[in-house]
This record gives sequence, structure tokens and C-alpha cells, in this order.
Amino acid sequence: MLRLVGFFVLVLILLQVLRHVPILGAIFQVPFLGFWFTAILLSAGLSGVAAWSLDRRRQQALMRQLGAVETPHNLGKLGSLLEHQGRHRSAVPYLERAALGEPESAEWHYRLGCARLGLGELTGALESLRRAAEINAEHAYGAVLLRTAEAETRHGQPERALAELARFERNHGPNPESAYRRGVALRALGEKDQAAAAFAEVGARAREMARYRRKGSARWVMRAFLARVG
Repeated sequence: MLRLVGFFVLVLILLQVLRHVPILGAIFQVPFLGFWFTAILLSAGLSGVAAWSLDRRRQQALMRQLGAVETPHNLGKLGSLLEHQGRHRSAVPYLERAALGEPESAEWHYRLGCARLGLGELTGALESLRRAAEINAEHAYGAVLLRTAEAETRHGQPERALAELARFERNHGPNPESAYRRGVALRALGEKDQAAAAFAEVGARAREMARYRRKGSARWVMRAFLARVG
């Protein structure tokens, strides 16, 4: 009962705030309708926070479990989890130990390369990514080649980047990301017309993809558009 009362108190407070929002505030001025819109927004927001909190607790529990037994596999899993969260600096020590303990695992070298790339440590990133590609060039569905190409371009070696991208596209066909990264590498080489054509290709590649995969390609379409107009 107290939770329900608290919820409606929060609705009334939020309603007063939303009524002062320019343009949209007019909707919340309407009696009854404004109240229910506010209740729906608040409910959705609270649900999102609850889901985020539950997911965070689960991740923390998993991190404690992985850290309890320091095998190379567990350290690699823990480092991968941190890298996926964008906590690159925290991930590196775990992934370094995992790669040392399981030197033939493409996954640990790949994740270590991604973490180093996220930190801007390009020489170390290339070392790890190249090692991962040596073990298995098809690792992560060829993403190891895309990350290597990204690192090569940022390291001032666009020719090498183009070679990695050509290798990826031979095996998997062009996709929005490979077309975008090809454009970046070509632009770094001063090939403006070819770069523009590659950026223009990104949208076409995105439209060719299955509908459920198009959402993930939206960022490459946007980045290509900004590269063309920038």
C-alpha cells in the first residue's frame, strides 16, 4: 500500500515538472490524460532502472565468481566482461594473464587487442590483434580483421588496413563497417574520390542486410554520412 501511495506521489511531482516543459508541456496540462501519460512514463522509467539494477547485480556476482578461481580461462572471461562494459583499463591485466596462460586462445588475444585499442595503445593493440589473426583469422566472424584494420589506420598504416579489409571482404563479403573503414583508410591515403565512393556504399550495404541486422548498421551509416559532409 505504501509503495502504491509513493508511486502516485512521484507521478504528481513528475507531472508538475513535465507541465513546464516547452511545447510538450501542453499535453500534460490536459486533466486526466496528462496524469496517465505521466504514470506510464514513470512506470517505464522505474522498470528500466529495475532491469538495469538486476543486470548489474548479476554481472557483479559473475565477476566475483570468475575472480574467485584464477585460472587463465576465468581471468579471460572476467577481462572480456570488463572489456565489453568499456572498462578497458581494468580489463587489460586480466586479459594479459589469460593470453599468457592460454597463448593459443585467439579469444584472449582478440579481447586484449580490443581493450588496448579502446585505450589508444595502438602498438600493443596491433600486436595482440595480429596474434589473434594468426591463430584464427575467422575469429569472431572475422571481426578480428576489422579491428586490425581499424588499429592499422589509426596507427598511420592505411595500406595495411586496406589489405586486412580486402581479406575480410574476400571471406565474408563487404558489409557496412568494412565499407566505412575502407573509406577511412582511403581518405588517409588522399584518395578522396574512392573514399567518397566507399562512404556512399555503406548505406547500400546496410539496405542489403537482413532486417533484424539493420539496426546494428545504423551507426556506420551515420558515421559514413558525417564523413562525407565533414
